[in-house]
Formats: sequence, C-alpha cells, structure tokens
Amino acid sequence: MILYKYLFYRFIAGLSVSLIVLVSIEIFFSFTAELKYLNVGNYGIVPIVEYTILSIPKSILIMFPYAVLIGSMLSLGAMASDMEFISMHAAGISITRVIMIIMVQVFLVSSIFYAASDTFVPKLTKKAESKKNIALNKKLVFNHNGVWFKDKNTFIKINEIYSDHSLKGITLYKYDSNNSLSSIKTIRDANYVNDQWNLVGMEETLFHTKPVTKKYSDKEVTPNFIDQRLINIKTNKSESLSLREVVRNIRYLKNNNLDSDVQRKIFWEKLFKPLSTIIMLFLSMPFIFGRQRSSNMSKRIVLGLFIGIIFFIATSILPNLGMVLGITPFLNVLFPHILFIILGFYMLNYQLDAGLR
Repeated sequence: MILYKYLFYRFIAGLSVSLIVLVSIEIFFSFTAELKYLNVGNYGIVPIVEYTILSIPKSILIMFPYAVLIGSMLSLGAMASDMEFISMHAAGISITRVIMIIMVQVFLVSSIFYAASDTFVPKLTKKAESKKNIALNKKLVFNHNGVWFKDKNTFIKINEIYSDHSLKGITLYKYDSNNSLSSIKTIRDANYVNDQWNLVGMEETLFHTKPVTKKYSDKEVTPNFIDQRLINIKTNKSESLSLREVVRNIRYLKNNNLDSDVQRKIFWEKLFKPLSTIIMLFLSMPFIFGRQRSSNMSKRIVLGLFIGIIFFIATSILPNLGMVLGITPFLNVLFPHILFIILGFYMLNYQLDAGLR
C-alpha cells in the first residue's frame, strides 16, 4: 500500500506541475492570438478576457494528455536517476509490477478527468465561442451556394450561420409523402430567443394549391422551425460536444438516413481517450525502465516524450485517413491503438530483456 501511495504521489506531483505550466503557456498564446481582433466590432479587451477565461477548461482538456506524459516522464526519470527502481527491485518488487501500478493509476485518473470534463467543458466552450462570434459579428458558416441540411421531408439551405441561435438567408424545400415538392419557403433572418424562433422577412410558395399561391409575412414567432441539433452537428467541433450530445447526434442522423460516420468517429475518440493517454505513456516506459541505465537519462526522457507525442499525432491523423478510405469509424480509432500497443510491448520487452523485471 505504501508503494501505491508513493507512486501515486509522484505521478500527481509531476502531472500538476506539468499541467500548470502547459495550460499557462496555452492561455498566454490564446490571449495574445485574440489581441489581433481587438476593437473589431464589439470585441474589446473585456470580451477577450472573458473568452480567455471561459476557454481555460478547454485548454486543460487539450493539454491533459501531454501533461500526463511529461509529468510522468519527469517524475519517473527522477526516480530512475536516484536508483529508486533498483531499490524496489532489490526489495522484491519487479519493474513489471511497478509499470502495471502506474498504468492502472493513470487510467483511473484519466477516466475520472475525462468523465468530469465531459460535463462542463463543452458548455463553457460553446459559451466562449458564442460570445466571441456575437462580439465580432462573425459567421460560423458563409457560403454563396448555401449549406444544406435534411430534416425528415424538408431540405434546408442556409447561407449564413452566426450560431445555432442566429441564421440568415434560409430556404426550406418541403416535400409531401409522394416525394413531390409541396412548398418553398424563404426567410431573411431567424433568431432563437426564449425557446422560440423569431422569423423575419418570409415568403412562401405553395404548390399543392391550384393555382400556385404565395404567402408573405414580416414577422412570425414559432417554437418549431429548424432543429438546433442540425446546426450543431455542422458547426461544433469535438471539444464543444459532450458524449451525450454526440450519441444524440448519431441517433438523429440515423433517423433521417444521413451519414453519421463523422459523429461516430468523434464518439469513439472520446470513449478511447483514457486508453489513448495510458498508451502514450506506455510507449515512453522503455526509455525509463531500459537496460541502458548508464546512458544519459535526459536524452532518454526526450526520446520517450517524442515517441509518445508521435502516437498522439498518429491517433489524430489515421482515423481521418480511414474516413477517406471508407473504413468503419470504430476500426479507424481502434487500429492505431492496437498498432502502438504492440509496438510498446515490443520496445519494452527489448529494453527489459537484459534488465530488471
């Protein structure tokens, strides 16, 4: 039990220091990057500070795996330099057991962290982006040909999306049960306020009447217009979506016979995050518990960090490549993990072959 507590203390100490340093650097660069928009529209210094503060949880989420890797490598490297692992081995504790203890602890901490962050990071990230876009009057999507959606028997084209609460240039093509065009409706502006859509500048052409008729309206308030999930699916990045929202998006897309591969990829990436974190750390273990104990420890730590970061980059790129090739999202995410687990075991066995076990 003392060993478990000691290893956990060293891990948490290294993680905390690394996370504070990395997040501080991320916040600094994020703040300085926002200064280029200073005084553009209503985006003054106060909105910039608000955006930076609201983005801190996202920065922590992004930097967490790197902090785990760097903090663990520095803590374990210091222990290896002080011959602590040799002392543990002399006391009858194998290196394999030490590695297993570290892996389990990292997995548990990572699982708790990602589960907790999934509840509040997406909300704060959306709030931050929304405040920024409103202040800058920035369009999330602008396309002269429109962005197309499908909602049951209605095809929707939107020219400008400022947020899931503010749209401009909307055209709705509604079809009946016989797949015949029944109406075309254009709307100049649509704003979601107090759980209702405020529609401005509407023109509707009805084809199911004889003769064809047109209806005009300056304003209309309705609770049922465009499902905001459609807009969120198109505009939100993965860090702005909780696991529950991703599941809901997948279900929605399937119910409307739409492609859900991108959302399913996001789902598996989120689910695999704790595993990805420990694999990244596992890949660096051979450089700590290697047989070349006389070699420069600093150099080996850098090599371990380099290998771990390569894994992180590969797991970000390969699933997207698999999407292009038409591979199932689950296999896209699973394959890089299996590949690097095999590589990690090979490197560890090779390094420990003549070392401590």
